[in-house]
Formats: sequence, C-alpha cells, structure tokens
Amino acid sequence: MKNDLNQSKVPFISKLAYGMGDVGCNFSWMFVGNFLMIFYTDVFGISMSAVATLMLFSRFWDAINDPIIGGLSDKTHTRWGRYRPWLLFAAPLTALVLILTFWAHPDWSQTHKIIYMAVTYCILVLGYTCVNIPYGTLCGAMTQNMTERAQINTSRSVSAMIAIGIINIITIPLIEWLGNGNARQGYLLIAILYGTIFAVCHIFCFAKTKEVVEVPVAQKIPLRLQLQAVAKNKPYLLALLGQVLFGFILYGRNADLLYYFTYVENDAVLFTYYSMAIIIPSIIGAACFPKVFQLTSNKGWAASVFAFGTGITIIALFFFSPVTSPIPFYLFAALSQFFFSGFNTAIYAIIPDCVEYGEWRTGIRNDGFQYAFISLGNKIGMALGTALLALSLGWAGYEANTTQNEAVVAIMRHSFSTIPGVLWVVTALALFFYKLDKRSYNRILAVIKYRFLKRKKNQREYDVIALGELLVDFNALHSNDFDSVVYESNPGGAPCNVLAMLSNLQKRTAFIGKVGDDFLGHALQQRIVRMGISTEGLSKDKKRNTTLAFLNDSKTYPHQYLFYRNRTADMNLDEGDVDADMLSRTRIFHFGSLSFTHKRCRKATRKAIKAAKSKHRLISFDPNYRPVLWPGEEEARKWMLYGCSVCDILKVEASELAFITQQTTIQNGVDFLQKHYSISLILVTSGEAGSQAFMGNRKVYQEAFLTNRTIDTTGAGDTFLGYCLAYILEQGMELSDHQLQEMLFRANAAASLETTRKGAIRAMPTQAELEDYLKQLTSF
Repeated sequence: MKNDLNQSKVPFISKLAYGMGDVGCNFSWMFVGNFLMIFYTDVFGISMSAVATLMLFSRFWDAINDPIIGGLSDKTHTRWGRYRPWLLFAAPLTALVLILTFWAHPDWSQTHKIIYMAVTYCILVLGYTCVNIPYGTLCGAMTQNMTERAQINTSRSVSAMIAIGIINIITIPLIEWLGNGNARQGYLLIAILYGTIFAVCHIFCFAKTKEVVEVPVAQKIPLRLQLQAVAKNKPYLLALLGQVLFGFILYGRNADLLYYFTYVENDAVLFTYYSMAIIIPSIIGAACFPKVFQLTSNKGWAASVFAFGTGITIIALFFFSPVTSPIPFYLFAALSQFFFSGFNTAIYAIIPDCVEYGEWRTGIRNDGFQYAFISLGNKIGMALGTALLALSLGWAGYEANTTQNEAVVAIMRHSFSTIPGVLWVVTALALFFYKLDKRSYNRILAVIKYRFLKRKKNQREYDVIALGELLVDFNALHSNDFDSVVYESNPGGAPCNVLAMLSNLQKRTAFIGKVGDDFLGHALQQRIVRMGISTEGLSKDKKRNTTLAFLNDSKTYPHQYLFYRNRTADMNLDEGDVDADMLSRTRIFHFGSLSFTHKRCRKATRKAIKAAKSKHRLISFDPNYRPVLWPGEEEARKWMLYGCSVCDILKVEASELAFITQQTTIQNGVDFLQKHYSISLILVTSGEAGSQAFMGNRKVYQEAFLTNRTIDTTGAGDTFLGYCLAYILEQGMELSDHQLQEMLFRANAAASLETTRKGAIRAMPTQAELEDYLKQLTSF
C-alpha cells in the first residue's frame, strides 16, 4: 500500500493543461471581479444600489445552481470521464454569455438596464459554475497522491497569477486602444478577446488531462445524507470558512482597486503600474507553496502562514501612497501579493484532500457536491464583499465620473488596505486549526484504497453461483486384496462439480459454502481457484473438519458412498456466511438438496434462494438424493419438494424423480411437478437410457453416448447440468425443440466424456475437448 501512495504520477503536460484551465477561468472571472462593477456604474450607467442588490441576489441563485451542478457532475458518466466533458461543452457557451454581459446600452432606461444586467449576469454565473465546479473537482480525479496534487495546484496558481497579472496590466490600455476613447466599445472587444481565451484554455485542459481516480459508481445519495456527511468533515468545514473569507476579502478589495486608483490616487493608469509591480512576486509566491507545505506537512498551516503575511503587508499599505511614497508602497504591494499567491495555491490544494477525509469518515465520496459548496462559499464571500462595498459607497454619496467626497474616499482607502488586512489575519487564525497533515492523510488514503479494493472485488459479476457442499471424494483403486485397497483423493461436491464444468466452458462462476480450516480445506480452495471458480463466498470453519466421502470400487462391490459428515464444516454454513448482495450479481443461482439436511445450512440456503428470487435471477435445483444423510425419507422428500417449488430449472435423475413424486413413470412424475409447481424446464437423466427435457407440454429425448472407456460415473449428472446451464446462458430460456435437442445432445456427450476419467471436478472436459469428442461421435 505504501508504494501505491507514491504512484499516480501526473505527466507534466497534464499539469500544464490544468494550469491553463485557471488561466481561462481568470480571463473570465477575474475580469468580471475587477472590472464589472465599475463597468456597470461608469460605462453602462447603472446605479450603485442596483449593482449591490444584484450582487446579493445572485448568491441566492448560486445557492440553487452550485449544488445542482456539483451533483450532476458527480453523476456524469462518459468515455471522457465525469468532469472533463463539462469543460468541452460549457466553456464556449459561457464565453458567449461573457460577451453579452459586457455589451453596454447606456441609452436604455434604468429599468431595462437593470433587467438586462440581471439576466446576463445570472446566466454568466450559471455558465461559470458549469465550468469551474467540474474544473476544480478534476484535480482530485487526476491523482490521489498528496504531493502530486500540491504540484498540480501550484501549476494552477502560478498560471492564475500570470493570467491575473496580464489582465490587470493590459486591460485598461486595451480598453483605450480598442475603443479609441469609447469605453463601451473597448469593453465589448475585450470581452470577445477574453471569452475566446477562456474557451480555448478549457478545451486544451480537456484534451490533455485524464481522470484516473476510480470512485463508487452510481451512488444515489439523498441530499440530507450529503449534508450530514459535509457536517462531519471538519477539515472541509475549515476549508469552506476559508473560502468564504477568501471570497469576501479578495473580490471586495479587487472591486475597490480601480475605484481606489481612479478616485483616491486620481490616476487610473496607476492600476496598471500596480499590476506590473505585483506580477513577478505573485508567480514566486505561488511557486513557493510546495516548499512551505514540505516544511509544515500541513496545507492548512501553510495557508495560515501565507494569510498572516498577506494581512500584515496589506495593512502596511495604508501608510503609503504610490504618488508620494512609491518605493515602500510598491514594496509592500509586492510582498502582499507574494503571500496572497501562496495562500491562493494552498486554499485550493486543501479541497481535494478534504474529499478523501470525508470518504474515510462517512463512506460517502461526492467530489462535485463538496466542490460546489466551496464554490458557493467563495461566491457568497464575493457577493458580500462587493455588495457591502457598493452599498457603502452608495450610502456615502458616490457619483460616477466626478470628484468624490471625503467619506467615499475614506471607504475606498480602507477597503484597499486596513479592512482586508485585518480579515486576512482572522483567516490565518481560522486555518491554524486545520489538522489534516500529510501523515494522517496517507493513513486515510490507505484505508480508502483497502475499502475500494474490497468493494471492487465484491462487485464482480457472475454467470452462475452455486451453494452447497465442497468435499473430498476418496475413490477406491481396484485391488484383489481388500486389505491393500488404495484410495485416491479428488475434489468433489455436486454444486462445485457443476461450476467446474461451467468454468471449463468459460463461464464466470462462484461458490458459496464452507470447508474446514484444515489442510484438506485449503487444498480444495486452491483447486477450485485453479479451476477459475471464485471463492468470494467460501468460508473456513476453525472448529469443524472438511467433509469426506468414500466411494468403493464398483467392479468389486455395488456402487455406494460412505460419508464422514458428522458435525463437519459444510453442515455449519450459516445465514451470516451468505452475502445477499452477491446473489444480485449472478444470472443463475444453483443449489442441491444436501444443504437442506440440517437446520443451520438449511436456513443459509433459504436466505440465498430468497435473495436470488428478489432480484429475479434464474434458480436451478438438483435433488441429489443420498439416503444416509437424511434422518428419514419423508424429511428428504419434504425439502426436495420445497426445492422444486422455488426453482426455474430442475435437473433430476429418474430414480430421484420417482422418489420425490411417488410416481412410477417419468412422464407421470413430470406431470405431477408441472401440476403443482411453476418449473420452466425439467431435465431428467436416466444414465445409459439417455436424457429428456420437458418444457411446458413439449418433450424432447436424447439417447446417451455409451463408451467402453467409462471408468468412473461420479459427476456425470453434474457435467450434464453444467453444460445445460451454459447453453441456457447463451440462448436464453425460450428454447425451441431444435435447441432443446441440441442442448441434450451436447450435454450427453459432455457427460459421456467425463466418465472416461477419474474424479469429478478434475474430469470435467474443456470446450476444445468436447468439440473434438463431438466430431468423433458425428463421424460414425
């Protein structure tokens, strides 16, 4: 497991592509955060109070669509993965809405302006959510390696800082240049350019990333349970608090930046100089996060360090001006951006690890749902920050494109420095309590991987599952002297015999039963594993031995079995040993009558039958009658009739049919069963006299293939049934007379071939051997 934790290395091109995704995000959302508010008030001509109201209202809209998009992305299933397809399809549409959002109509009435603003902005928010939530969640799906995730988020943050720097440096000059002095035209053309970059970056991210982390499939988790799971995830709650504070501080201050340089410092061009001064520190700060994380081994503590540094240096900006004291101003601006960039990397690197913590703590993995609330928290912070700024400026008497009063200037000044600085210190204190370090995360990941492998093993699909006895057959070797008889041990047990034939025919099989925790039980387990039979349902009994059966040499004495089955393992199969879910993952469930001989294993068998029937699985039954194992004939008959009452396919030997039904002929016995029970297919074997199939009022007979090479008939009936079940798996239950005939012909041939070798399970013919044998039979 330790080695697994160091795997899942992400190629450099994928890290670069993921970083380019955030370049696209910032050419949309940072453009919106930094410029939309002043675009609305100073270019579109919308009142400050209307803008503030929209910022608050849009968060109610986010509260609805963010969890919905998060849940939908978790449920997305495509050949490209869960999250990547959203980047491919949603990004171009969102780019178009971005262009419409920055299409100003200053000549419209105030009412029409507000309606247009509300509609385009809310659709833009929805579109951005459709891109950003899957994009953010994608990091956790690319790897579970904590260090790799840190590097991916570093790539993201460095790319973002570069993009933000470029946006802040070039936007104001581009608006002037592209608009030729017309701000309305300049903003529209910028939106077209940035929208194109947004779409192209996300398409590149889609093309060069890959989702490799497997998650539980088709989870249908009620909203109430998802919210409860979130409430139990303490690291996630701290990350969510950090995102709310982050959004409040970042977007509130960013919305103030252009107002600050325009109306406090009286020169909007200074915003470009400020942006140039902070771009290099922002890249360095983002790149330093892995080093700080390496020192602290805790992403929350790393974020706390960066947040504290951001707060102190931003507060220092209150005492300096880019006009009167440019050197200290730009020095502290550069330092604040250095620390902020490190925090920006850390806070997003935390989120994927919280998903693993939540899965470990609650068993629920909902990447998209959790990231949706992270996105919502960030947007709530953004709404509160920008809305409070707008409300404050409006209350103080802000008027667009004119000299501002002292109250407005004071609000702009403190919103640039002291207020965000203090809040950054508060954020640092909150994240100091984040306890998910590298060591505990790796332990959690090891547990999750163990659970996943166990769950994946238990999700295997089967063609046939059989329940019953797995024992050792001791076959007598011929000897003239009774005292020197030698017995050869062979794996046996009718249900496993059937599975062995099916496995040889390339069918997926599994066995439910119990053997002793002894050398014979271990040998049996190894044998059926080599046969390709799953032991998912096989249990070992530490207190009881493996069942034994001795078979005499029929050339010397009449053919008979001698069972050593007094308090042995297979009799002790318990209801708790039967996994009901396992029975939902098979097409056919098969059982025999020996698992009805004792109360404990009878209950287990009935539980398995009930589970299979509840999932509408085909049920096959073989009443393999061994008189010595039953307390009396009536008890045996009672439970064999019960088996007939629940099965769809019945395979029965002619003498057993007579015993069960108390009828003297095969036809009368079949009529009795068809009258009392709804058995779709009854297969009757008569040894050298051949076999018959009864389906409704139709009957098909096939003679046996006799051979002078027969040396052991043990398991011949099981071979016959195994082939019939394989045929039904391929052709279905709606069989024509021709298909019934073909099935019996080939099943009889398989049984004939099996008798030419000793040992039931080891004697089962393969598909190739059967085909060769059939060619020999048809050549005569």
